[in-house]
Amino acid sequence: MRGDVVLILWLVRDAASFGHSMKTWMRQMNVLVVLGMLTQCAAPGLHADREAFRAADANGDGKLSLAEAEAFEYRRIFDSVDLDGDGVVTLQEAKEISPDFTLAKFREYDLNRDGKVTYAEFEKVQKAKGDVKKRFLAADLDGDGFVTKKEADTRVKFLRDYAGGSM
Repeated sequence: MRGDVVLILWLVRDAASFGHSMKTWMRQMNVLVVLGMLTQCAAPGLHADREAFRAADANGDGKLSLAEAEAFEYRRIFDSVDLDGDGVVTLQEAKEISPDFTLAKFREYDLNRDGKVTYAEFEKVQKAKGDVKKRFLAADLDGDGFVTKKEADTRVKFLRDYAGGSM
């Protein structure tokens, strides 16, 4: 089973077992899924998903810059919500992913108020939130501005230990 599926199943189990609200569950899922590019769990090992790491490593130098991490992760998230693949996300598509998704949340991303969220709008809001940057900095153990495969693997181990081995 792919690591991202394992992670989502873990989150669903966690939310259900502790009676978390959908909002809490979505926040928890967002935190861990955004981090997924750097630390996708690959069952049964402790290594980050090599395929995802290589895909994110646009210049093929064996390490990820913040720009590579952001470009990869933002596109992956946006494409997963753009269900019809037309290059924009509508409120209906967002609600198909999360029935509790609100118009207010949608408007946070629909910067020009045309009823659609483009990739450029999504990326601008995501960068302002800084979630990928925060997770990137947490994985960049030596502070050199890059995340190596070894650092990503170390972050996976930390997250698994933090989650009590249930990832």
